[in-house]
Amino acid sequence: MMPRKSPDSPFGATLSRYLLRNPHLTRDQLAAGIHQDPAVITDMCKGRRLTGFQARQRILRIIAWLHENKALFSLEEADALLTAADMAPLDPDRPEEAALWRLLNDPDLLESHHTAPVFTISHPITVPARFYGRSRILERLFDLWNDRIQHAIILGPRYSGKTSLLYVLQRLQATAPTGLRSDQTNDWISRASRIRWVYVDFRNPNMGNAAYLLRYLLHRMGMPAPRGVMLDSFIATVSAQLRSPTIILFDEVGIARERYHELGRPFWDGLSSLAQTGTYQRLGYVLTAESTIESPVFDVQFFGINGHLVHLGPFEIHEARQLIASSPIPFSEEDTEWILETSNLWPLPLQILCHERLSALQSGEKGTGWRERACRHLALYRACFTAV
Repeated sequence: MMPRKSPDSPFGATLSRYLLRNPHLTRDQLAAGIHQDPAVITDMCKGRRLTGFQARQRILRIIAWLHENKALFSLEEADALLTAADMAPLDPDRPEEAALWRLLNDPDLLESHHTAPVFTISHPITVPARFYGRSRILERLFDLWNDRIQHAIILGPRYSGKTSLLYVLQRLQATAPTGLRSDQTNDWISRASRIRWVYVDFRNPNMGNAAYLLRYLLHRMGMPAPRGVMLDSFIATVSAQLRSPTIILFDEVGIARERYHELGRPFWDGLSSLAQTGTYQRLGYVLTAESTIESPVFDVQFFGINGHLVHLGPFEIHEARQLIASSPIPFSEEDTEWILETSNLWPLPLQILCHERLSALQSGEKGTGWRERACRHLALYRACFTAV
């Protein structure tokens, strides 16, 4: 009988999830890349060697290596890896961490370092200058946070841009006016900079562990985060220590309800109570959930959080044209009209069609073969948009 392998720790599970983004990456390559014995990486993934100064330095090198190899893309993902190792997030006030923090938090550096195409089809949009559309929704959301912090619920079908919208909300504060397009509203930056943003991705199974999630939230809010923290102590800590306006971005709460039994109604009732009476309206939540416009599936009773309701539907026609016009090689009016009609103005179909057209132009391809390829690609996602 083969000996049973010990399961990966939360750190190991998070690291594996990042490595899977690039099929050519392995733990052995990671070990070589940061000049460690593979056994050290194995031990870390099993929950060992995660204490002491040297352990944090190893994880910082792992974060930098993953970013260089296009397997980790944001400050939030770096902090999630540190939190999974029971460590505090990256600290920009530590000289040895400041450069890495700036690299992951500066949209200009992220854009120049990350070789994503002009039209993004495989990752959320993390750079505000690459984000098009939703201007009325952004204005409406920031109006909620002018004087006091209120909640918002964002509903939309899969691939409608919910995660990209959350990334833009939190990254505006790190974006200088020179990092935005001339048509983007700079007033959002001043309002965003007054808010501390905390992003929670419920597609990460670690977030289904209540203690892990509560510690992650405390870390991201800059508060003491003892191991094994319970909901009552979390509420007491935040009530006593929260001073600045803070918004927690809960992405895909439908997954939390369906899969994570520890995050039941008592958990959400506690968070709702904290925001209503424990923090003097300094704390707000933005929740996203997968839903169609005709049938919004969001159980306010379960989550106990009532907020401004936002539906993510297709782009407005001028927003879609603006995205198409961002191509470094202009499209013909005929191609533009075909893209508008075929996409039905949904963001992901627009990105896919524009990507295929730009690739064909860059390779010097003639004819309309790119349209057939684009339609085959689009067929993979058609079900997400035909029902709405």
